[in-house]
Formats: sequence, structure tokens, C-alpha cells
Amino acid sequence: MITRDEWDDASFNALLGATPMLFGDQLTPTKLMRALERTQLVAQGQALDEAQWAALTRAFGTSGNIPKPKNIAPVVVPPVPQTRAELVAAVRVAERPLDLQQERIAKTVPPGPQRIRGLAGSGKTVLLAQKAATMHLKHPDWDIALVFFSRSLYEQITTQVDHWLRLQSDGETRLADAQHKLRILHAWGSQGQPGFYRVLAEHVGAPPLSVRDAPYGFHASKNLIYCAHRLLQIAEEQQASLEFFDAVLIDEGQDLVNEEPAILYEQRQAFYWLAHRSLRPVPQEVSLFEELDLKKPALRRLIWAYDEAQSLDSMMIPNTRTVFGDSWADVFGAGATYRGGIGKSEVMRVSYRTPGPILVAAHALGMGLLREGGMLSGPTQQKDWDRLGYEVTAGDFRGKEPVTIHRPARNSPHPLPALTSEPLVTFDNYSSRAEEIRALTANIARDVREGLQLSRNILVVTVGAGASANSMMLKVAEGLKVAGIDFYIPSADAKNLPAGKNPNRFWLEGAVTITTIHRAKGNEADVVYVVGLDEVARAEGDIQVRNQLFTAMSRSRGWLHLSGSQMAGRPFEREVRQVLASHPTLTFRPSPPRRRTDDDE
Repeated sequence: MITRDEWDDASFNALLGATPMLFGDQLTPTKLMRALERTQLVAQGQALDEAQWAALTRAFGTSGNIPKPKNIAPVVVPPVPQTRAELVAAVRVAERPLDLQQERIAKTVPPGPQRIRGLAGSGKTVLLAQKAATMHLKHPDWDIALVFFSRSLYEQITTQVDHWLRLQSDGETRLADAQHKLRILHAWGSQGQPGFYRVLAEHVGAPPLSVRDAPYGFHASKNLIYCAHRLLQIAEEQQASLEFFDAVLIDEGQDLVNEEPAILYEQRQAFYWLAHRSLRPVPQEVSLFEELDLKKPALRRLIWAYDEAQSLDSMMIPNTRTVFGDSWADVFGAGATYRGGIGKSEVMRVSYRTPGPILVAAHALGMGLLREGGMLSGPTQQKDWDRLGYEVTAGDFRGKEPVTIHRPARNSPHPLPALTSEPLVTFDNYSSRAEEIRALTANIARDVREGLQLSRNILVVTVGAGASANSMMLKVAEGLKVAGIDFYIPSADAKNLPAGKNPNRFWLEGAVTITTIHRAKGNEADVVYVVGLDEVARAEGDIQVRNQLFTAMSRSRGWLHLSGSQMAGRPFEREVRQVLASHPTLTFRPSPPRRRTDDDE
């Protein structure tokens, strides 16, 4: 693209006379708007009214085209919806406001790496799926990989990518047609299903390692990073090129980093460096009057999205310095944007999926903001709370005076709070686990009477350390069975059975899914029941347990019910009740958290 100065210096710059022109250095949002405002009108028109503007943005944008959740029974929405099924239907027909930031991110193709930080419900998975589809349709010759960590997301991501391919090609292209160039890959893979690591291992002729070959037991993420580290070593020893793709997009990026020094590769995160090495260099973009800079490091299209609050196995945050170490500047190149105003780093602060009361409660409990012993994690600067979509209305974090934060409705535009006076977040403490489970089954039976379906409308998540969460899941399953409610445990062969060998399956028609948080990640439901908060109370100072709770709570796109047993009088019970009474404003005393989530990019 030619800049204004280059055009003015050219000998032929008078050939087009007074023809309006845009130049390459005018394509940032501010400069583009200024150029358009200064350009003389070709013909005089009238300003668009609200309805015309909405129609125009619908025609050019994504709004209204996002796939609706599956398995929703048709419900006629009355003028004043009352039942939960009617309220869910009313939410479905309420078209969300157009998010121009999402449009820009999804429909632009950066000529190098791009980091996308987005909180729960901000649309990261939808955005990456649309971005992958856009890339393929613009560049059908490219080899593209969309990589994810949770096996239970496979159906959701493939459905999303297929939807965007069909929509943007007027039905001419399907994922089945594109799969030889656009691959949806689990980060690891297995013998029966190709994965990102496995594809690259086979590419360089290295035997792919399995879980049994990795040394970190049940820590799936850590084992995968170990395998990536070993593959980088093998490629270096054999002087083999890992280059295979033209673009790699990573979802759930927070699950692919780890603090363990032994699996760092030359001070870089091994999985991310493997992804970077798997990419072909992007040819330099030069204008008509520029020359190639042979000393300039080649850029590669590595795009990753993450939410550090949903990290379950690591306390690290996958920003550019964490991922690439001292070489981050060479990887990203100079400047904050690419030509045309495409950002190298994007922060998404608006949550569409999760209603505001739920998200505020999830952040407060996940970070321990009202914890009696002081906050455990979170931002320590006003600008970083802004990046999460909060306003700091009192205090400044520089002293010990209380700080007040508020989440404005514009950053949580979910319509449900305006449709019902029913509290969207509730908490109950019971005298025993058996009583807690009996109350759960009664609540699910009520949801069904109100028109909700067991599958996809309702989700039960058990929290706590691995063994206790699994044990609790089986107790919940037994309680549902006694109550005559069909259940499904992810990966099982059929309903009302223990886990099986179908790792990609999360939902089953006619049965309510019961799961631990590691399988629930990335999935969502209209009503979410989080069971076993007494297990969180036992480890209330553990940041990873708190992250589990945040992730479980933020699976809800409607109602959230928290429950535990024998919690009366315990500090965590008081904390939960205080948090639920505080929405939409939280006041707390800042203290140095064990985990800072400030964005220093």
C-alpha cells in the first residue's frame, strides 16, 4: 500500500486530479475517519435513522448470524414471559448489539502474530472459528490449523467453522470441502484422531508420544507441553523443518503454558514455540517505493486467544513476554499495529453470554476480592480493571483505602436481567451431601416442568480437587437415577453410564450432563448447578481451586445455583453471601495478590 508522502513524491501524482483517494497510512480508525470527513461529497444525502443504521450493520456484520444453541424446543414467547423456557426463548430472539471490535478481529487477517485476551463469554471461540473460515475463503491455498485443548469442544468448534464457511460463501463451501486445507485439531491428538502435536511429529518422522510416555501423571496440559518440548529437541537434532502451516489459531491459550523450568524451550513456552516453528514465514509487505529489509525478522501468523481466569493447571498468563521470552520483540516486530490498523494485541471486555450478576459474582469469588484473608489474584491497576469491563468508582489501588468497582450494563448486555425479577445467582448450604443432591434433583425437575430440556439447557458441574470432584459427580449421578432423571457423564457410551471412550462427546439427547470442570470448559447452558462448594471452602486459599469455581460459574448463560454442605459459619460461606449481596458494585481493600493479572503488554 502506498503512503500519502510516497504518492506526493511520485512524478505521476497529478494524473488522477481531484479524485478522492485513501492511502496506506490512513487506514487506522482515527485517520480513516478524518480522511472520510475531509473528503468532498460526490452527492448530497441524508443521515441514516436508527432503523436504517441497524439494517446496514446487519447486512455487513455478524449480528444475528451467530449460531443459536442446539436442541432448543420451539417456544412461543408471550408478551410477558414467565417460565424459564419462555425466558430462554425471549433471550434467543433478542438480537444482541453489533460488536464492531469482534467484526474487525474476525474479518481481518494479520500478517503476523496476534494476541486476543477476552473474558468469559466475550466470544473468543466464535471469533476464532469465524476468523479461520474467513482466512480459508480469502486464501484457499493456505494450510490453516484451528487448535483447542478441551476434547469436549470438538463438536462445538467444527459446527461453528462449518456455519461460518457456509454463511460467508453463500452455501458454496462446507467444512467437509475444506478439511484438507483447514484443519480443526485437538492440541495433542490420538491414533484415531489427528491432533496438532501428532501431525507435526509425523511431519518430521518422529514417533508421537502418548500420555503413557509423559512424566507428569494426570496433568494433561503439562504432559502435552513436555511432548512439544521433546519434539522441538528432535527437530533440532535432526535439523528437520517443522514448517507445515500458513496460519495457526489457538483457542484456550491459557491451558498451554506452564511454569515448570524443565519444559521451557530456550526460555520460551514449548507448545507456543512449536506452533511458531510450524508456520511458514509471511512474505514482507512493501509498497511500490520500498525495498525488502533482509535484516528484518520474518513474521508468522500465530493467533491465540485466552482468559487467564480460566486457567486450571497453571498460574502463568500467556502474554507475549511469557510465551516468547526475550525474543518476543523479534516475533512481533515493531509497533502496536500492522498496516491497515490491524491490532497485534486485542482486549475484549464485553461479555455477551454470561449475565452481569453472574460474571461479577464469578470474578469476585474467583479472585477472592471479599475474602477475609485478602484478595488472592486479580488486577492491581485501574486500567486493568477497565480491560475486564469494570469501572473503578472509588479508590486508586495506591494505598490501603477501600476500592469500589462497578460493572456497567454496556459491558454485560445480556437481556435476561431486564426480563425477570428472579435472582440469577443463588446459593444454598445444606446439612449433608444427600440433602444437597435431593434439592438439586428437585430443582432440575422444576426446570423440566418449566419447559427446559435436560440436554444443553441444564448442566451440573462438581468442583474441588480431582478425586473429590469425580466422587461427587458419581454421587450426583446416583441421586438423579433414584429421582428418575436421566444423566450423561461426558465420554460415556450412553446415558446413565460411567465415563467411556468418547472424549469428544459432552451432551446426549434426553439426559442432563454431569461433569467436573476440566470437561466443562468451553461449554455452556442456560441453567448451571455448581455442586460441592464445601470442597472450595476447604481449599479457599488455593488459586487454582478458585479458578475452577470461576470457570464453572461462567458456564451459565442464564441462571446459576451454587450449593454446598456443612458450610454454616465458615469464612467462605460468609464470603459467598457477601458477594451475592453486592452486585453490581464490589468494595474491597486492595492487597498485594499472590497472582497479579495486570496486562503489561
